[in-house]
Amino acid sequence: MRGELGFLCNARRYFPAVPDDQLLAYGREQCAAYPDRRVDLSLIAAICPPAARQWDRRLAAEQADIDRSNAANQAACDRARHRPLIKTVGVARDMVWSEIGLTAYEDHEASSGEPPVLQHALVGSATGYLVIGTSAEAQICLTGETYRRRPPVEVEGWDRVVEVGYESPTGDFVIVAPMSGPGAVPDLAFLGKGHYRVRVHYREPVWDQDLPQHILVMVFPGASKRVIVHKG
Repeated sequence: MRGELGFLCNARRYFPAVPDDQLLAYGREQCAAYPDRRVDLSLIAAICPPAARQWDRRLAAEQADIDRSNAANQAACDRARHRPLIKTVGVARDMVWSEIGLTAYEDHEASSGEPPVLQHALVGSATGYLVIGTSAEAQICLTGETYRRRPPVEVEGWDRVVEVGYESPTGDFVIVAPMSGPGAVPDLAFLGKGHYRVRVHYREPVWDQDLPQHILVMVFPGASKRVIVHKG
């Protein structure tokens, strides 16, 4: 928002007790001092056209960098798409960001009230609650696949592969990135509530190229609660 009202709304976050007229006077003084390096562009842009032009250029440049990074990450996700070895019920993909890993939580009285412990720093499971550990410093290429029968184990090209049991009390088993909200990977409990096996594959980010990490989640029927480390 530009203009005096926009300036006052922004400035109130930093100077909540200063009267409007004094804030406006301060803002105009700062504008008069532009392009002094000590001037806060984000604060005075609303009432200072020359500062606003520089601020807008800066924001546009930052957005362009974000867009380029997102495009490069999406291209990396597309290049590394998993090709299932047997017929799937469904496949869904998304590129997400999370500083606290991925989770699936079902709102039900039987669901665990405490986050499960990660097994081999990758996946943890409890009734109605699944967590997947990821790096907080890279985007995530997330793929979810569902199968009617146990798929072949694949470890080549993955850094860790861990399989756990999961009980869905509602049939609403959706993995989300808590910082991003629901993504494009839909309900994985394709048979409704009941017991499943969840096999999680993880590939580290390509750090020197600033490219994303990869998570592949395979879900298929199974009552066992055994933790199997296929690669770790």
